[in-house]
Amino acid sequence: MLQKNALAALIGAALTCAGAAHAAEAAAPAPSTDDLPRVTVTAIGSAFKFDVPATVTVIDRQKMDRHLVADIRDLVKYEPGVSAVGTAGRWGLDSFNIRGLDGNRVAILTDGVPASTSFGFSTTGMRAGRSFVDPDTLKSAEIIRGPASALDPSDALGGTVRYVTKDPADYLKNGKDTYASIKERYNSADRSLGTSVTLAGGTPTNGVVFVADHREGSALNNKGDISTSNYLRTRPDPLSFSTTSVLGKYVHIAPSGREDRVTVDMYRNSTTTNVLSALGQPGQTLLGSDKADDRATRFRLSVGQRYTNIDLGIADRLEWDAYWQKSETESTTQTLANVVSRKATYDRTFLSDLNERLFGGRLALYKSITGGSVEQRIAYGVEASRTTPTGSLGGQGRDIATGIVSSNTPYMPENYPLRFFPRNDTDRYSVFGQDEIAMLDGRLRITPGVRWDHYAFKPDHNDPYYNSSFVASGLNEVKKDRFSPKLGITYAVTDAIEVYGQYAQGFRPPLYSELAVAWGTPRLYGIIPNPNLKPETSKGVEIGIRGNGELGYFSASAYYNRYRDFIFGGYTLNDKSQWPQWAVQQNLLILMQAVNFPKATIKGVEASGGLMLGAFSDTLQGWRIEGNLAASRGDKQVTGQPGWTPLNSVDPLSAVLGISYDAKTWGAELIGKGVRRKTRLDSPTLFRAPGYATLDFYAHWKPVEPVELSLGLTNLTDRKYWDWGNLHGGVLANVGSLNGGGVDDAQVASAQIERLTMPGRAISASVRYTF
Repeated sequence: MLQKNALAALIGAALTCAGAAHAAEAAAPAPSTDDLPRVTVTAIGSAFKFDVPATVTVIDRQKMDRHLVADIRDLVKYEPGVSAVGTAGRWGLDSFNIRGLDGNRVAILTDGVPASTSFGFSTTGMRAGRSFVDPDTLKSAEIIRGPASALDPSDALGGTVRYVTKDPADYLKNGKDTYASIKERYNSADRSLGTSVTLAGGTPTNGVVFVADHREGSALNNKGDISTSNYLRTRPDPLSFSTTSVLGKYVHIAPSGREDRVTVDMYRNSTTTNVLSALGQPGQTLLGSDKADDRATRFRLSVGQRYTNIDLGIADRLEWDAYWQKSETESTTQTLANVVSRKATYDRTFLSDLNERLFGGRLALYKSITGGSVEQRIAYGVEASRTTPTGSLGGQGRDIATGIVSSNTPYMPENYPLRFFPRNDTDRYSVFGQDEIAMLDGRLRITPGVRWDHYAFKPDHNDPYYNSSFVASGLNEVKKDRFSPKLGITYAVTDAIEVYGQYAQGFRPPLYSELAVAWGTPRLYGIIPNPNLKPETSKGVEIGIRGNGELGYFSASAYYNRYRDFIFGGYTLNDKSQWPQWAVQQNLLILMQAVNFPKATIKGVEASGGLMLGAFSDTLQGWRIEGNLAASRGDKQVTGQPGWTPLNSVDPLSAVLGISYDAKTWGAELIGKGVRRKTRLDSPTLFRAPGYATLDFYAHWKPVEPVELSLGLTNLTDRKYWDWGNLHGGVLANVGSLNGGGVDDAQVASAQIERLTMPGRAISASVRYTF
């Protein structure tokens, strides 16, 4: 748990700042809510937005609390067309899958600040995900399907997840000038305990908020039952973790309407793993032990202002933000390796570090034109950022027989230290604009938009630790740019029903991890850069209908997305005549490269709905039945192969059905989720996860005003099942995948597949006390 002295000091500091903020200024105008889309609130899943020509849903703070959300998998558990991807054990969760695309094809923004890049190639000993946010610091999570808006990044081919952190105004209500709460929680699935403290002070227009959270636990349970210390193990590897996050935010709204914001956000996760499942695996190197310490940290500082009611002619509202962020993943791995070819055993220590610094800003202007039969809401602006990543691997090995220590081969797989990619800067510049045109008394809204993106990859040609010999022609600066148009239409058939359609293009240039990674281990694996990699582009259409009324709500949509020059990481180069000379000399088993596939397509349907039973009888007030469904199909054209093959990253069909009851001080819900068998895969050797159904129960109770209790009972039937996002692995897949191209966890032998099952019956609970 958090150290008492440190926590007391943080509480004292926050209350001091709160008092200063409250004394600094009298009442100012409250934040404006003009022009916000209508939102329909649901019980089992997220709320969905009206008046926008796309599928946009919002998961609010109340829903996170009642479903005891501890990570991104919990966050989107019941969300149609969205899932979490990652791996079992040491590396954990990475990012989201939205409509069949995951990893770096999904933008993750925290208060508008982009998440770091996913990186994964396990044979190098380095992986880094993007799950650097603690759900307890969030006010809401907004999920946008596809590159729907010109105001969002065009490289979000799958979609965008917008995290919004807590504000002082969320707690300083009804004349309160201070707020304090503490929450304790437990989850039997990973035997974790957590403490969260929230403090706020001042007024809604001049206040501070402080959130500190700490959680400790062990490996996520599964349904395996073999506990051997070798590769046949199906029980989870012994693991312990601790996660700490701190959020501090100051918001000031002047009488003129100007809003000032300063946010400091810190996240740290430490994991210790005894990788027993890696031991004794037959091959060139036999491991006698494999122990790892991993640490992932993120620090963000952002400042910004909002100006309302200004009269610049070209704008009546203006906002700007600037940010600096550092994300880092450090790993220490200690192995006892028996190298068969040398008849020697080495005690090896690997030290890997992936560090990404981000500096950027955004300026947006808004102009409303009203008064006639046609009204317009215009938004336009610019965005710029620089990303500076570094990735290095060091360490040393000791020959057990001779005692000789060295950082070179054969004591280590390569001559260390080295870098997988050169030091580089990646610059991004964007100009965007859109115009929402409302006609027919606002019933018809047409929203054209366009975004221009420029991308520049600037490698350091003189990096002494980069494997430059692996690049025959050298790495040059890569510059790409493109216009991405968007068009959306909504039409209100009645006050309660609207139809919509959209067309959107996307543009994702190749990342440093795809352009420049170089690695080779003799007689094992290698990867070569592809400086000629093309950007991937998308064109997508979506149509839908949604409604909301006293009886309930519904939403249905269908979409079709087409991709060109689809980037596939970890592609195996089977034609050895095309291998570079060094790869032939090292007698590699597999040589991989990120390549462009000619085309890929994803199409699907999504539907959700709810029935308010209280509309039919007063005795049923508070009762509702809700459900949703998502089905999609993805295919790709592989270079040099005829026809189309399945796109493995697409989730199988899923459906959710739940019934809930809400009273003034308590509520409960029973939710069933069914998932179809995963059948469409591009290789017959891959594990086809069986279909399954689970049943979950949640309840919340507020016995007295300051106390709130929440309870969750998940997988009530103790069903054994596999989650496709956990098998697919995304960017963090086990053998090698730079962009989520592989499904390597699904290739394990049938005897080990039990290790990748999800938890059985589990209980989670929390209690929050508000002072």
